[in-house]
Amino acid sequence: MAVRLDFHTTDPEQIALAKRYWAMDEEGLFLERVRDLLPFREVTQAGSLAAYLRTFCEVYDENQACPRCEGPVRIKGRSEARRTYQPARTACPDCQAREHLARLQREAEERAVLTQKLAPYLKHLQTHTVCYAELPDDAVLVLQAIRALVGPRLSQGTFTRTDCSELTALGADDFIDRLCEQGVLLDDPTVMPGAYFLKGDQVWVKKHQARYRLSPDADLGRSEQALDALMERAPCDTQALTRLWLDYATQDVLRYLQGQCDLHNLVPEPEHVGKLVGTIRQALHTYSVAQVWAMSWKIVRDAAALASRSYYNFAKAAATLPGKLRKQLELAESSQTLRNEWSRPEPHIAGALGMVFLERFDIDEYSTGDQVLALFARLGQRAEPEARLQALATQFVTSSLARATVLAALQAFAEHTRAGLGVEEALTQAMQRQPDVFG
Repeated sequence: MAVRLDFHTTDPEQIALAKRYWAMDEEGLFLERVRDLLPFREVTQAGSLAAYLRTFCEVYDENQACPRCEGPVRIKGRSEARRTYQPARTACPDCQAREHLARLQREAEERAVLTQKLAPYLKHLQTHTVCYAELPDDAVLVLQAIRALVGPRLSQGTFTRTDCSELTALGADDFIDRLCEQGVLLDDPTVMPGAYFLKGDQVWVKKHQARYRLSPDADLGRSEQALDALMERAPCDTQALTRLWLDYATQDVLRYLQGQCDLHNLVPEPEHVGKLVGTIRQALHTYSVAQVWAMSWKIVRDAAALASRSYYNFAKAAATLPGKLRKQLELAESSQTLRNEWSRPEPHIAGALGMVFLERFDIDEYSTGDQVLALFARLGQRAEPEARLQALATQFVTSSLARATVLAALQAFAEHTRAGLGVEEALTQAMQRQPDVFG
């Protein structure tokens, strides 16, 4: 017999039954059919006999060796027995139990190390603040778009990247990464500890599992009141607005281009995508998103036609896309005639950030690049004196609110205006002469 029987019973009839069930000839064939062993006491069904035998008999197949300890493997029924010797595919139960215990111990040690390494960051998380009044305009607009998606969780709770997936047509990753680099958003290990793991000696985070929180304002903390004051600020930083629009518009075009490529089974290599992004960004300094969509449609159609030729394939055709887009841009610059009524495909959203641009600046996919950049330039020129006054007024309000001295602050401001001072000078004098009110 190629199996070893370990009994947990002294009942001779049960022992005899188990030996008859497992009895084999020299070729490993069972000597008796299961149905010939029944009925036996309460067991009348053939399918129930193996389970009944396991209640008082453990069976080890000596033709199967555990890959860990090389001992015989415990089996449950006849179908698991082997006629010839062969290594088992899985470890025996004893080895599995030991490995499971070792894995639990290792995970516990890793959690302890991870907790230790995260401790300084958790301390930083509790004390870190930013000054909302000093946030760049692009960060403010992105926060406004995120607020439209996650609501009060921006100021009172946490959210994930998935919650912000409709920020733009290509998601929110690039914009959330930028806010994290600026310290405006922080991932919170206390809310989703499973998102953090050790890789070597470094702590890594699974970004799409992590939960993010808005850093509190240095004066007003995390509150809807602080966010309301931030959102009311008039954007005027030409450089920041231009950069954000080009980032957003480039993703809008890239989303359309990817959709067209998917339609024609074209898969550009990463290096070709990088070239396309650079050309798209350059084109958007002059042309609208819709006009660059039109260029994208044409170059993908031409590349798809190439792919159908016998001396081409889809990979070679996709590699021609950057050059074709560059050629379209050169032709557009010479002809000065481009269609600007290209429609946004139905599943291709403008995103929450696109709606912020439309609401605050009345620009969308049909606004040409030179018009958008000229608008931002005018905002910057007009806002230089206004920005100085705005910053001064914001400091006046936030400082007095934080110290609960609003009434005293307003009285000081009123006294200076009655003395004939202008608004800016009155604000300055009030904050300089009443340090106990403003800190």
